[in-house]
Amino acid sequence: MQYRVEETQCGPDIVYNDWRIQTGRKERAGGAVHFFAEPKALVKWDTYPYGGGGDVETVLAFGFDRFGPDGRLSIRFNDRRRTRDVIEGFRVIIDSRHVTVYCRDIQIGQRPTGEIDRHRVVRVRLATLAESYALWLDDDVLAQGRMSAPFTDNEGDFLLELENADMRLLTFTERFIAADLDVPTWQRGELLYREAFGARSLAENWIVNKGEPGSGVDVVDGAFVFRHMSNSFIAQRFEGSVVMDCTATPVPTSEKSAGITDAIFIWMLDCPDGELAEFLAEQEGASLGNLTDLPFYWVDFGGTNNVTTRLRKNPRRHMIRQFTDRARLLERDRSYRVSVVQNGHFVEFWVDGKRWMAAYDPDPHSAGHVGFRAYCADLRVESIEVWRVVPPRR
Repeated sequence: MQYRVEETQCGPDIVYNDWRIQTGRKERAGGAVHFFAEPKALVKWDTYPYGGGGDVETVLAFGFDRFGPDGRLSIRFNDRRRTRDVIEGFRVIIDSRHVTVYCRDIQIGQRPTGEIDRHRVVRVRLATLAESYALWLDDDVLAQGRMSAPFTDNEGDFLLELENADMRLLTFTERFIAADLDVPTWQRGELLYREAFGARSLAENWIVNKGEPGSGVDVVDGAFVFRHMSNSFIAQRFEGSVVMDCTATPVPTSEKSAGITDAIFIWMLDCPDGELAEFLAEQEGASLGNLTDLPFYWVDFGGTNNVTTRLRKNPRRHMIRQFTDRARLLERDRSYRVSVVQNGHFVEFWVDGKRWMAAYDPDPHSAGHVGFRAYCADLRVESIEVWRVVPPRR
């Protein structure tokens, strides 16, 4: 897998309070966090309240203080146990005989463990990029390949599970990565759509999927206010590379403790088996789950009560990027100039003239509708334009 590192999200220093012990015991000593199985230990990396992942490289370095004859360490990457019987994500299991790798419940690699020396430092690394993955033990590849559809084993919790063994965690690093390709430059070409606002334009040019009473779209002077619990799309279907520009302002709500939350931007939403308006008319309410099987890209800006900003690809919510730092969450009383881009194999998300995210998509969505979802809070949007993306002039 060829990739380059874009940004370090976490690490490599160990932060004691980032590790929540569920069973067993933890101690801090010598710049490391020590975990003791008594007789078992389950430890969760607890910096993401709703799980991490995306196009990331996760690296941990550790050693064993004790390893019993039946000792065992299970490193669980992107663990999403939706049911008791189904395990999603990757696991690297080290016992006295083998190092074994699983994706879900399918074994994808194995090698002999070799001698377990308490002075030895072991490094395990996982990289997930688009639909691909690779795992390494030290510098040796344990397994690599392509995730199975819907390619969602790249998101979830990180956990360590110990049995009859004690370990010291020395470093832990998570870094955003990208395909080792140059993001193509582009410019705006033909204007494909400019929103006039007003009741007539809303009736003629938009598809509005209402959720609960009071949801929908309010027409105000020079803007639309997309009400919470609704999905709204420009009725025109765009093909090829496009950019949608708008100015968006989150509207505070008393329903959520953060006050502002979930400004969602959607592009290249398509309905392969018919017209989008007919499809949405058949749905009950405006749940995002109604759209789960449709192809589109979306950014949830300040999602989940304003704790995360995520870029995803549907069908099935494949996560590409995630940010949890304050600079890339919503602020009160602030308007944002937002651009969402589909440019061949690349998708981009821009805020106030800065490109926050750019990702290579091996199987891109190249046609569809653009629009907005307001969830739990309202969103005021003005200056909506859709442009053809073209190469820069020479």
